[in-house]
Amino acid sequence: MVDAAARRAFVACSRSNAVVAVDLDRRRTEWRSPVGREPIPVVLDLPARRLFTADARSDTVTVVDADSGTRLAQVPVGAYPAGLGHHPGLRRVFSGDTAAGTVTALDADHARVIGTVPAELGAGSIAVDTSRDRAYCANFMSASVTVFDAATLRPLGRIAVPEGPCKVVVDPVSDRLYVAGSLHGTITRFCLRTGANLGELVVERAPVGMCVSPDGRWLYVCNRGAGTVSVLDTFRGTESHRITVGDGPGDCALDPVTGRLLVSNAGSGTLTIVDRPWLPGPPARAFHPVVGHPLPEFALPDLRTGRIRTTREWAEKKYVINFFASW
Repeated sequence: MVDAAARRAFVACSRSNAVVAVDLDRRRTEWRSPVGREPIPVVLDLPARRLFTADARSDTVTVVDADSGTRLAQVPVGAYPAGLGHHPGLRRVFSGDTAAGTVTALDADHARVIGTVPAELGAGSIAVDTSRDRAYCANFMSASVTVFDAATLRPLGRIAVPEGPCKVVVDPVSDRLYVAGSLHGTITRFCLRTGANLGELVVERAPVGMCVSPDGRWLYVCNRGAGTVSVLDTFRGTESHRITVGDGPGDCALDPVTGRLLVSNAGSGTLTIVDRPWLPGPPARAFHPVVGHPLPEFALPDLRTGRIRTTREWAEKKYVINFFASW
């Protein structure tokens, strides 16, 4: 999550139970705020200058001052909240409660629960179409997306999607909804106006995070299982290129000032910053064709004893073989 004016990025660190503020210009940590256990997403409410985190293992949403990092409140929600949505105009934050199969609506100004929306098992990521006051909640275990009215909290329908929907993103420019299917490595596209399915795009393993460029041209997809970001050209409906990032990339955001892509890497505990992410980088280093394959069996004499040594002696062990000329 990026605060462009303050030149900060906010990262939810699920393994450290904290939110970290990063100075984007100096590229260093400004402050670290403890929240609930296993914070997964974070959203920024600019009008109140507050951060909201969904603390999955605490069944809470924590509210933090975006400028100082001071914890302001902790609000109980449904079981295992793993996703957040935000409608700044309605002054609401929505929590996708995975184990409860519900969406909890919170008043962003008063940090209190104002209602609950029935969803389905695995409710998590939430995207909001602010022009129509509609919200979309991905239900990971139910292969569906729940649609509801963000103002009245009335359920509006259900969209069937491929198994394991992990992230939903609304693009107001192209009027599309993007759904990342983590189990099949696909991105499904829907028209927001008509609800029509516009087809799927294939990415790498376990896509779990996404963001879209301000002009709607580029969709960036975090492939957690591959350590890459797929860059999709939404105009052509193809993958343009892939960017290698850290281990286990979980989500991403764009800095609207510089256009740089920020990727939070859960596996390596790092933040990758990519300049001009819409352009392909240098070609990846080519690996020898045997890299990644089992070591062929062979036997060689021991120079000290003359005994024949084989690779089977070190099966399932790590070792270094140094081949050199003996002349």
